[in-house]
Amino acid sequence: MNDPIFAKTRFDYENPENGYGSYHDYWRLVKYSGFPTCYIDEIDTASDNVYIFSPRNGEVGDGWPGARARIIHWNLEQYGYEPLAGVAETWVSDARLAKEIEARYVLMGSHESLRYPGDTERCEHYHVAMLAYMTPRREAVASELTARGVKIIPNSWYKDRHIALSNTSAMLHVHQNDNIRYVAPQRFALAAAYSLPLITETLDDWGAFTYSNIMAAHRDYITDFVVKWTMRNEARILADYGCNLYHFLCKYHTFRKGVEAAL
Repeated sequence: MNDPIFAKTRFDYENPENGYGSYHDYWRLVKYSGFPTCYIDEIDTASDNVYIFSPRNGEVGDGWPGARARIIHWNLEQYGYEPLAGVAETWVSDARLAKEIEARYVLMGSHESLRYPGDTERCEHYHVAMLAYMTPRREAVASELTARGVKIIPNSWYKDRHIALSNTSAMLHVHQNDNIRYVAPQRFALAAAYSLPLITETLDDWGAFTYSNIMAAHRDYITDFVVKWTMRNEARILADYGCNLYHFLCKYHTFRKGVEAAL
């Protein structure tokens, strides 16, 4: 079987300066995993090819009525969409969301090259990275942490992000909204590439993840949890979690392996 072709929009979702930073890492995973790409308007619907596209925007139009090609929407958002002509199936990387919208759960693996190459420069040490769009809910957690002395890396990209992540104790995932407790697959993949232990707010469905490779706490306790693990000399145990996550997503369940298994 030939490799699937990942279809891009003409809108530059790869550029984090456009406000879609999560897709920047997604497309890097596609590149480093060696998959071919095309643009959405280059999909050959009459072929036997397999196409995977993300995100879904206005460029898909009315879809691909009567398509012979197998067209898959990898939905990286936190909601479902109305059916689209010619789309054979929808993938999501959160197990709860998959059940809610009747999509296929596909674990998003990682790749060690998500970590930028080169020597690590020394900088101020940080306790956690959030690297998220800061909704009021997340701002509240960040404020609580800062008040307790926790240092959070500023949102950044490229080499600046690499240096900061290389000098950070853990990745922190706080949910964007109440009652939507989903995995953030790109953030989890990035943490794995840096062997960063991942602390997440409680998930409704862990999917393929377990307590051996990620850590979790309820919203009411997450501030205390972060303080305990990142400020009280738990470096050795944290390092074990980071190592486990790295091996889980960068060795055993890589991005390529996840795609191939789902096909």
